[in-house]
Amino acid sequence: MLLTDIAVEHTLVSKKNGVRQTYLLHPFTNTQRDTLGKFEIIRDISEPGFKEVKRSTFVTFQQLAELYAKGVLEEFWFSVRMCPGQGTYPTANPVKKLLPTSIRPGSPFDQAVQKVDASKPANRDLRTALLRMNVKLQG
Repeated sequence: MLLTDIAVEHTLVSKKNGVRQTYLLHPFTNTQRDTLGKFEIIRDISEPGFKEVKRSTFVTFQQLAELYAKGVLEEFWFSVRMCPGQGTYPTANPVKKLLPTSIRPGSPFDQAVQKVDASKPANRDLRTALLRMNVKLQG
């Protein structure tokens, strides 16, 4: 499932011939058994004495809305795995940082974000998913 309520333009320039292709990208849900119907969020993590690594975890539609509402995606520099709405992307699906301005106003996702009570602590499933990313939410 594509989450077309969020859209980001992305231009890819071919290394072979310099041709530019512009794609309209959207978050998409995974199709694998354990992560079926969840969105992949990615974060670069660097620890003293180690090289920087990318870590990812999967969150539900509602958890993604909660992360937006609480500003966690921006605060901790998360990216979201994206794919084009039309056609196919020529390489591995890219990851993009998503700003709240990428959300279509009045869309179902925008409404889900607005319904989140940011003062309430995150549920245990979301806190556990984020611990893998070295992010500790209160609650």
